[in-house]
Amino acid sequence: MLWRILQWLARLFLAGLFLYAGYVKLQNPFLFEMAVDSYQLLPPTGVIIVARTLPWTEIALGLLLLAGWKLPYFATFTALLLGFFLTMMAIAYSRGIEATCGCFGFGEQVSPRTLARDAGLFAVAVYLSVYSWKRRRGHSPAIPSPS
Repeated sequence: MLWRILQWLARLFLAGLFLYAGYVKLQNPFLFEMAVDSYQLLPPTGVIIVARTLPWTEIALGLLLLAGWKLPYFATFTALLLGFFLTMMAIAYSRGIEATCGCFGFGEQVSPRTLARDAGLFAVAVYLSVYSWKRRRGHSPAIPSPS
């Protein structure tokens, strides 16, 4: 029962997170485009494509997680997306690039704090993905019995 509650909380948390992140980016698309460009990892065309599609992708993903439809697939996509974000942030940070995170607004520089936060979000998404696949296959994680 505890594992189901944790799965439900992780799903709602990530759904809300992605809905909020997509909404914030749509409120000022030019600033988000500048944030994507600050990573210095994409050509100008790639920056525009990411800046125009990512907010809508995040909102759609948030709605799908909220609904719980095809949860193992969308939880896995969420984990992969957050892993990708974390990797891009780590690359920019390790190169000494003063990139703007752009995750939940603007003006927050990529730092050890933002990397730790996104690593935590990635861990939640991985948990949700793994647990969703186990539940789909009819396996519940073993709950240790008190000794």
